[in-house]
Amino acid sequence: MRITEVALEDIKSYEDRTVVPIEGGVTAILGENGAGKSTIQEAIGFALFDSLPFNNKEFVREGASSGTVEVTFEQDTPGGTERYRVVRSVGRSKYGVHRYDPDADEWIDQDIDSKKQLVEWLCVRFDVEDGDELSSLWSSSIGVPQTRFLSDFSQTPRNRTATFDALLNLDAYEESWETLKDVPDAIESQQQDLRRDIDTLTGEVQGLPDERAEAESLADDVETIEAQIERKSSELSEKEEEYEKLEAVEAEIDRLEQEADSLERDIDSTDSNLETAKEELAAAQKAQEKCEANREGYSRYKEARERQDELEEQKAERDALVEDRDEQEDTIQAIEFEVEQLEEDLEELEAARETLEAREAEKERYEELDDRIESLKDREDDIEALEQEIEQLAEKIESKESEIEAKEETIAEIEDEWAATTDPEALSDEINDREASRKQLASERERLEEQLDRLRDADADAPCPTCDRPLDEDHRSKTIEQREARIEETETEREELAEELDALRERRDTAREVKQRVDKIPVYREKIESLEGEIDDLRAEKEETETELADLEDELAVLPDLETERDDLEEAYDEYQTAEFRVKEHADVPDELEAKRAELEGEQSALAEIEDELEQFEGLDEELEEVQETLEETESAHQTYIKHEQQASQVEERQERVEDLESKLADLETNLEETEAELEETKASFDEERFETLESDIEELREELAGDRRSLEHKEENLEEVRETIEELEEKLEERQEKLQQVKELKADQQFADWVRENVREAGPKMREIITDRIGSRANELFRSIRGASAETLGWTSDYEIVVHDADVRKSFSTLSGGEKMAAALAVRLAILEQSASVGIAFLDEPTANLDRQKKRNLVTQLKQLDSFEQLTVISHDQTFDSMTDYTITIEKDQQTSEVSVN
Repeated sequence: MRITEVALEDIKSYEDRTVVPIEGGVTAILGENGAGKSTIQEAIGFALFDSLPFNNKEFVREGASSGTVEVTFEQDTPGGTERYRVVRSVGRSKYGVHRYDPDADEWIDQDIDSKKQLVEWLCVRFDVEDGDELSSLWSSSIGVPQTRFLSDFSQTPRNRTATFDALLNLDAYEESWETLKDVPDAIESQQQDLRRDIDTLTGEVQGLPDERAEAESLADDVETIEAQIERKSSELSEKEEEYEKLEAVEAEIDRLEQEADSLERDIDSTDSNLETAKEELAAAQKAQEKCEANREGYSRYKEARERQDELEEQKAERDALVEDRDEQEDTIQAIEFEVEQLEEDLEELEAARETLEAREAEKERYEELDDRIESLKDREDDIEALEQEIEQLAEKIESKESEIEAKEETIAEIEDEWAATTDPEALSDEINDREASRKQLASERERLEEQLDRLRDADADAPCPTCDRPLDEDHRSKTIEQREARIEETETEREELAEELDALRERRDTAREVKQRVDKIPVYREKIESLEGEIDDLRAEKEETETELADLEDELAVLPDLETERDDLEEAYDEYQTAEFRVKEHADVPDELEAKRAELEGEQSALAEIEDELEQFEGLDEELEEVQETLEETESAHQTYIKHEQQASQVEERQERVEDLESKLADLETNLEETEAELEETKASFDEERFETLESDIEELREELAGDRRSLEHKEENLEEVRETIEELEEKLEERQEKLQQVKELKADQQFADWVRENVREAGPKMREIITDRIGSRANELFRSIRGASAETLGWTSDYEIVVHDADVRKSFSTLSGGEKMAAALAVRLAILEQSASVGIAFLDEPTANLDRQKKRNLVTQLKQLDSFEQLTVISHDQTFDSMTDYTITIEKDQQTSEVSVN
């Protein structure tokens, strides 16, 4: 996974939408405390891992109602690299995921619009079980908050175990032991339930033979009824066919009667429509006559209306020109005022240039004196610093001499302690022997418990499953009693061995610690030689510093005379500064004045052109009045023509309508005569008596068939019920066999569950010891590289305590200095991330507190060598990271708003 971009809007100190691009490798996010560096880390945790170390409202910028975070990331999949953008808001419910489609060059919405859907999508994407695990992955591993970076290691052993067991998934062993606690009893309960079920099923399946005989009898009855139904159905079909033919003749008679009635109605309707059409034709002819009488007045009105429209357009054009003329006059007046202002500024510019020329030499002397004075004053602070440095060097020399003496005493103590210590390898052999004995006892107990189960389940007349003798009740009881007594003995022996193992392991751990200190004696001797060389260097440095202090005191003697001369030149310097400001302020005035004069001339020319255009509209208002008079004279003729124009245009159409209706009426009368003749012929061919007989026979057959079908349905239902009963009984018979097999399997499961539960809990501490040893070994490499001190080693114990050995001195985490704590915590955090993080990114918030420049550089070197990560981001206020990392993002805060720059 690679994060490519973070965008913030109204989040804490980020106001407008701020985009932060993030590259691969090691990135430094730099800025002063409070600038907004950690907000970027918090935004990623909030959007991608649903983790925020404070209330959501505190994440919104002050004064805003809501804020938005967008995080864009890439992820490699079997199908190639995919790019996603996750959007999440604070203060309102806005959630979204978009996938980039490179072929279409667009972002595609993934239809996610709730927090639940977003968290489920992220869990699948990062391969975690649920939202709690997703949030924990961020806060405990990838983006550990600054407040927890050291505090996790300062907890009590119990709390440390809870924190890091969860981080390293070792709490699964204890959870599994608890989960398996009730399994054996549950299996025994299942066996009892199964035996009760078997007894019940045995009684239920006894009626199976009777049910099979009943099913056979019902099947014969069904076959007989089906044959009877088939015969009657054939007879019914023949009668229905004849009935349908007669029914069709009857329907034809009804159709012809309806057709004759319809033709008579159509004749009456057509006759009425013909009378109406003749009346409408006469009205259209009268309207045509009125239109001809008013045609001339209508034409004059139309021509006057068109001319009026043309003149109105000209009037609008003239009014617009008048408005333009007024605006142009206002513009000319404003430009004339600006020209006057620029002429005054030009006079100020020329006066300021004369002042600069007159005061140039005095200004240069003043600046020369000021620089010299400031330089000397800066060095006043150096006197105290040099005195302190001399004193510190003397203290360091004394400290290192004491350290040499202490290490020589430590070497002697370690040698004496080793002489009185047992070899840890011999103790390991003893531990292995006792562990082997404990496993043998566990195997013996399993064998005895299996024999007990077989004895309890064996039938009374069966041979003994342990010795093949006849199994009477007395022999069964004695044998069970012997096995139970031996089981108690093995448990007691196992507990005694466990106590012995704990004591031996404690002795071995102590011996190993002594052996580790013995192995470090050469390191202590190297450290002594190194300290002696450092003392020589410190003494030479002290002599050089004392010489530098004497030289500096001589230089500062001339400072009062220089300050007096500078004060005498201050007034001339101020005049020069004022004049210089005026020259810069009015530098563009000559060009601006020339441009404004040219602009004024152009605007005056434009005004003259507008006045010329207005001359062509003289006489416009008089012509408009004449056109209006013509319109009033011809208004009546125009309205009369318009009123009758449409009706007059329909004369020809209405004439055709009259002719069509006369033709249609003749055709309808002919069709009526033909239909009445066909109706008489069809009535003569219909046998009404036969039609009624067939209807009675069909009804009788249908009733008989309905009765037969009801009888068949009843028989089939009975047959189906019997067959279902048979099927259920057969299933119960099969179920009985399966439950007998399950009883046998549950006995084996119960034995296995006891064995698993015991071994699961024992595996947890062993795995913790293996994992802390592996991570501690890698953390030691990182710690020594960051510290640059070969005499120091780091260990991470099985209860997650960080321990630093400096020669023979064992220092717990709480006794380390600030720089040692940070280096140790960094080393362990990085080792954990390197071996367990699957996402491929990590954020370190202020990881270099109390580290000097060289240790910071050592840290960055180690970060670049961590191949398990595609991105590592260091958040710090220390600007020295700018030259150390692959990529730098700088955050600055101006007026409560954070701004981002990228190097």
